[in-house]
Amino acid sequence: MKRILIYILFLSVVSAITLYFLSTFSGGIEWAKVFNFFFVNVWGWIGIASLMISWLMDTLITYIMILKITNVKFSFLKSFNMSVIGIFFNKLSPASTGGSVFQIAYLRNNGLNLGTSISVTELRYIIKQSAMVFLAAFGFIDAIPIISRNEIVFILSLTGFVISVGGILILVLANMSAKSRNYMIKTIKWFINLLRFSKRLSPKIPDLNLKVEMEFRNYTESLRLISKNWKVVTVIFILALISAIAHLFLAFAAVQSFGIFENIPRGIVDVLSLQAIATMVIFFSPTPGSSGLAESGFFLFFSTLIPPKFLGTVTLEWRILSYFLPLLISGIIFLFISLSRMVKR
Repeated sequence: MKRILIYILFLSVVSAITLYFLSTFSGGIEWAKVFNFFFVNVWGWIGIASLMISWLMDTLITYIMILKITNVKFSFLKSFNMSVIGIFFNKLSPASTGGSVFQIAYLRNNGLNLGTSISVTELRYIIKQSAMVFLAAFGFIDAIPIISRNEIVFILSLTGFVISVGGILILVLANMSAKSRNYMIKTIKWFINLLRFSKRLSPKIPDLNLKVEMEFRNYTESLRLISKNWKVVTVIFILALISAIAHLFLAFAAVQSFGIFENIPRGIVDVLSLQAIATMVIFFSPTPGSSGLAESGFFLFFSTLIPPKFLGTVTLEWRILSYFLPLLISGIIFLFISLSRMVKR
């Protein structure tokens, strides 16, 4: 809880500074437009609906994966809770990395062994990230005429895309290679054996080493079961694509709230393309919730497409819709989950 409060405090400070810069150095922020976007403008409602579709697809991914690779009864509601927990802690953690740890803990508390919990969480990440990289590849090709107008945007797009593809390849190769897994087991055992200096922990070392081997067997078996069923993998990848597109569409909802595009289909393609490659850069922000960098990245990328007088307001609308609203909703749901667990205990 202390760490969550620290993250929220940091987030508040960075957001306030970012808001100041958006108000000062852009065309200003039209607060009435921001209010109308969420309560009056139809594009705001479409954006919220798109956010819910993204969450629904994410829940289906979890539900189908667990259904196919475990014998544990795991309801659709629990799958939704797991997704929400990941969203909440990803929004608070640097580079969106904290959610996986809490998702693993949630799966463990609901009957899955550690190895299977890790494999489900990691495979979810690989497939979802692969879907976003897939969209970014097409987006990069489509958006070349737009991003080439700004040298910095072009270099950032290329760098983010290369890093994302490299990260996916490393994870996939590590999972496919038995040597890599054996090396990981040896490395973990080496760290466990360092505990020999402790009189209290030293007697437990043999049991810990056996547990490591058992959990890696569970992990490998889970990977084997899911990788054998390519139909399931294909379905999950399609769901991940829909989830990613629905999330990227939030940017178009914010942009089109000003009626910028007369040719809406062409505008959707351009905005989704830019947002996909911008996301590749934002993924690696070291700040909690990508605070500061997300707004700056959106502002920089879309400065090539949106008139300056609208840019500050559009950036704020997108950020509220894609970050602060999900953070608020997932935080309330996580609090409800935690309170329900306390009552049951």
